[in-house]
Amino acid sequence: MKPFSRAVGAPIALIIGALVLVSCGNSSSSPGAAALVGKHRISTESLQRTVDRALKDPQAKAKLGANRAAFVRDELGRLINDDVIAAAAAAHGVTVSNNEIDTQISQFAQQAGGQAQLEQSAVQNGVPKEDLRGFIRFYVLQQKLADKLVADVPVTQDQLQAAYQQNIDQFDQVHSAHILVKDKKTADKILAQVKQNPGDFAKLASQYSQDTSNKNSGGDLGFAGHGQFVKEFSDAIFAAKPGAFLEVHSQFGWHVIHVIARKQVSLAKATPQLKSQVLKTQRDTLLKKALADEAKKLGIHVNPRYGKWDASNGQVVPLSGKSDVSSPAPTGSSSG
Repeated sequence: MKPFSRAVGAPIALIIGALVLVSCGNSSSSPGAAALVGKHRISTESLQRTVDRALKDPQAKAKLGANRAAFVRDELGRLINDDVIAAAAAAHGVTVSNNEIDTQISQFAQQAGGQAQLEQSAVQNGVPKEDLRGFIRFYVLQQKLADKLVADVPVTQDQLQAAYQQNIDQFDQVHSAHILVKDKKTADKILAQVKQNPGDFAKLASQYSQDTSNKNSGGDLGFAGHGQFVKEFSDAIFAAKPGAFLEVHSQFGWHVIHVIARKQVSLAKATPQLKSQVLKTQRDTLLKKALADEAKKLGIHVNPRYGKWDASNGQVVPLSGKSDVSSPAPTGSSSG
């Protein structure tokens, strides 16, 4: 997942394709207002600050600032969508906790290769560090709203079981390490040594292993599912008990393996995630409808200086025949 795709400002906005255009007329032209979402006024000052923060990083400016007017529209569209998501979530009794936000940040950080890499990726894509938590908060809020909308939609046990097996590598993983050598004689020798002195495994991996990608880290392969290794290797490690040392031959040579640990997520515990996968199409449809209904109830008015609200894509687009502006108008300026 790329949480910082800016096609419509955020992954948060990707599903909001069914928002209903209410008006872009004179009611949106109060001085200093970039847009009105219901009674909430998005000021030109706050939009300017948001844009300036997003483009402060040189890489973000080079990537996103070449067409500043388009980026301003994207940011305004994201702010509007955030308001709609918050209102729809409140209407359905959905809230998010700090712990849920922390969990999502940790998941994104793991995908990115660490917290520092996550923050760097975000900054380069126009999400400054100080805005990252709020950005992810709306992402989590949208996901929880979607989950709430399908909470009472039935899914059969057969559907869940099929989805579980299709994604079994997510739910059943073994942590292993190996030492790869060319011949069985060397493998037998190493296996005898590590069975006698398990603490020597890392040292022997550094000394003997031909797998240069991990020999200097003790041959550690981390947690992996069955499908991530050749069959002979996977069959062996998944059949063994944690703590075991074994020897396996594959197309790559002879492996002396330490099976370190195994983690399994039961079907029962995986059911909420699996249900979301099974109901994805229905989930997306119900979410779009809920957001469209909320947008219609609120009323969305965009200052014509920035463009108009495009309900079909959930974003701000230029007015036909109007020239672009390069930045938000100063507070108190004419908004025509």
